[in-house]
Amino acid sequence: MDELEKKVNEYINNNLLNFNNFPETSLNKENYKQEVLNRLFLKRYSKKAQFDAAKEYTEAKLDNILEKNLPFIFCFCFGGYKHFWSPTYPEPDWAEIFTIKFLMEYILPIAKSYDYGVNLEFESEEVAISDMNNVPQEGLDKYNKIFKELLDYINSKTNEPINLNLVLAKDFYDKEELLSKMNNYVKEVEDRFEKLDEEEKTIRLRRAETNIKWDGIKDLTKLTENEREKAIYDSRILNEAFLDIDYELRGKEYFEKENLIPLLGTFGYGAGGEIWLHVASNKTSVVDFWTGIGILEVRENEILERTLSEKQFNNIKDKLIKVRINNSELENLSSNYSWIYVYEGSLNF
Repeated sequence: MDELEKKVNEYINNNLLNFNNFPETSLNKENYKQEVLNRLFLKRYSKKAQFDAAKEYTEAKLDNILEKNLPFIFCFCFGGYKHFWSPTYPEPDWAEIFTIKFLMEYILPIAKSYDYGVNLEFESEEVAISDMNNVPQEGLDKYNKIFKELLDYINSKTNEPINLNLVLAKDFYDKEELLSKMNNYVKEVEDRFEKLDEEEKTIRLRRAETNIKWDGIKDLTKLTENEREKAIYDSRILNEAFLDIDYELRGKEYFEKENLIPLLGTFGYGAGGEIWLHVASNKTSVVDFWTGIGILEVRENEILERTLSEKQFNNIKDKLIKVRINNSELENLSSNYSWIYVYEGSLNF
């Protein structure tokens, strides 16, 4: 084992995969509500200031939780897949662990000072991705299976008072009912989309384009330019229809629970938008873990966890070193945990 491999393995096995080594932070129970709010609004966890509407929404939820002594449910909403651009597709990689541990650190002071329980739920919105983005269902199913096993693994390793769970959107309703409602709703979404300014339309369509697997379930690689543009447009419209119909079908049952505080990734707002809190992926990144890949940036005196976008990865991929990781327990979950990409030096993004 060379010096770099030894250094990386020591960091991962003794630091990253130690789920009991969080910073000691306590909340003052005499002013507990404000202490909780101060914790949730800390900019070092979001990277960007929270919207005023999100602060007001969260405070109202907190008032109810504390008044009724309800258990906290922090719900992190995510795609429920690994993006197909990633070398680790279709399974989770180190980016997932970076974020899970980051979120545990974020809410742990609340959990340690509250007597009625704290749950951290990861809410997978993988229901119609295969229909919207031409992504094979087999890979989506594999991702969610392994992600659930990863949460179970971490639950078994931590002594902290936080319970991790995976919640699947598709468990709340029948997919055919969802698709039927989405198709009936398409015209309304199209009308709404056409009222957007051209810049916003372009942004949304570009995002949709990156999510389509052109060589997926169907071979879309030979489409004409007009056919390609229509496929991108249809994907975007279906995505927006999904968000609305999904909320219609289970909003009251799930998102509007009186003790649930929703969290979104800072990288790109989804359903909930400005009224839900947003959180970064880790201390150095805002790229969503399911759309990125986790690497280590090894500097002379420190190691940083990074979640890279496709563009960031491609810019440095020729300088990345693939390092073997010795951890048989994690490797049993996914072969992605038998190695990690490492960048030696300091990244400029």
